[in-house]
Amino acid sequence: MTWNKWKKVSRMGSLPDLTERSRPAPRIAVRTVSDPHRNRTIITQIPVNAIYKKDWPWRKSKTPIRVGPAVSARRRESAASSLGAASVRRLLARPPQKLPRTLVHRFTLLCISSGLCATALHPFTAFAGAEAGSLPLAIMHSIAAITAPFAPLILQKTGNRIVITVAHILVFILLTAHTVATPLSVLLFLYALCGLSLSPMSLALAASANSLAQAAGDESRRKIALRRALRALRAAHDLGLVFGSLLLGAALIIWPENVTQQTDAPLNMTLSQWSSPVDDYFLEDNYEETTCGAAGCPDTQSTIGIVLNADGRRVLVAVWAFVSLSSIGLGVYGAPSSPAPPPDARSIFRDPRALLGAPMGLFIGLQQGFIYTSYIKWYGVCVDGWWCAWRALVGAGAFQALAAGTLSMAAARGRRGALVAGGGAAHASLVLALLRWRAARTDLALPALAAAAWGACSALWDVLQGGLCIGGPGWRGPWSVVLCARHTGLALACAARHSLCVRTQLPALAAALAAALASHTALEIRMRKGEANRHRS
Repeated sequence: MTWNKWKKVSRMGSLPDLTERSRPAPRIAVRTVSDPHRNRTIITQIPVNAIYKKDWPWRKSKTPIRVGPAVSARRRESAASSLGAASVRRLLARPPQKLPRTLVHRFTLLCISSGLCATALHPFTAFAGAEAGSLPLAIMHSIAAITAPFAPLILQKTGNRIVITVAHILVFILLTAHTVATPLSVLLFLYALCGLSLSPMSLALAASANSLAQAAGDESRRKIALRRALRALRAAHDLGLVFGSLLLGAALIIWPENVTQQTDAPLNMTLSQWSSPVDDYFLEDNYEETTCGAAGCPDTQSTIGIVLNADGRRVLVAVWAFVSLSSIGLGVYGAPSSPAPPPDARSIFRDPRALLGAPMGLFIGLQQGFIYTSYIKWYGVCVDGWWCAWRALVGAGAFQALAAGTLSMAAARGRRGALVAGGGAAHASLVLALLRWRAARTDLALPALAAAAWGACSALWDVLQGGLCIGGPGWRGPWSVVLCARHTGLALACAARHSLCVRTQLPALAAALAAALASHTALEIRMRKGEANRHRS
């Protein structure tokens, strides 16, 4: 078939045109209108301004993109939490804040000064109280008890440095007056002046420890620093008692005097009891000395023992006066010069530390006065003279220092209830043992051991009461009430040395111990409830 014939056949439509078949069919734009009632929805029209202001993705917006408030708040919270976590990590990594060295050095000198004053005052109190000089001591502590409620006001007006310095000067003058022939009226006046300064001095020492603790940082570190500062002050006082008693022992070696006494029947017991054997003497249940007070002695032998002669007493008191003189300069430099803050405006008697702490303070004063006066005379001088008495003082001071340090750390770990129960049982056992014990020259070691155990119990009560009453808001007012109770107990014990028998003083001590334990337990419960409520809030 020729080409022309093929063309004719294709025009006739018998065969499809493959070139035209491959082209796509042209699309015709048809405008359709939807039925508005089909879906029954009304589509709102987009405003023209929104279409006009549309930001296309390929165009850069001139205004910054704003994030919604919820996202920004989340970001702020996450940033704040990360900053807080970082600050906590920095605080944990940072070593604890150390106390300034200047404050530590000053307080160390203050502790040494207080210890030197205790070296002179405490052994002198025991030395004078065991003899016939306990009545002036009763006057001194009575004046101190009267001055104690006004001690916060005195401390606020004058300051710690002036109060401590004046107290040390008065102690030095009192001891110096005993080295020369001084009239009794002048001595009593000096005792009264010294009593005026005892309570403010005790409050000033506690306030100095508290001011040192305020520079420690947060509350927990301040409590730790306060416990350590009070522990240092107690150790200084106890070591001062030991050092002063060692001076007494050295004087006994250099200036001894052996004194004997004839067995007069009216002095101590009846003649039949004097002539009875030693075994019957110890088995006698109805034993009671006929002469009480300063003249009473339960010794069964005619030999009293070794005492100091006149020259030895004068030299010993002069050495104690020199030691107190050296404490004045250290106290001037070591005590803080700034006055104490004003006392709390709240009522003192509404504070449970004042009401519930007074019975324990009274018992502490009673038992300290008993040790310094009646015990040293009855179970020391009457047994083997001052050679036995000074060993009892050394044992009491040494065990008191050791117990104060260890029991303070135990009380800081929350074992106060166990310490109160154990201390009450131990002290009650000591009182019962002294009631049944007959002092004699056959058991020379027992006076020192009993005094050491008594000193340990005394340190326990001092630590427990100081930990509750010193520190916190408004502590100076309640602590002044406690000091008043302590000096009242000391005055009563010194007065009882003249008029009451030892076997009458011991039941009174037992009753005071029971009242002190009950009030201290109630105070512990109140303070724990207060701390729990404070932590909850």
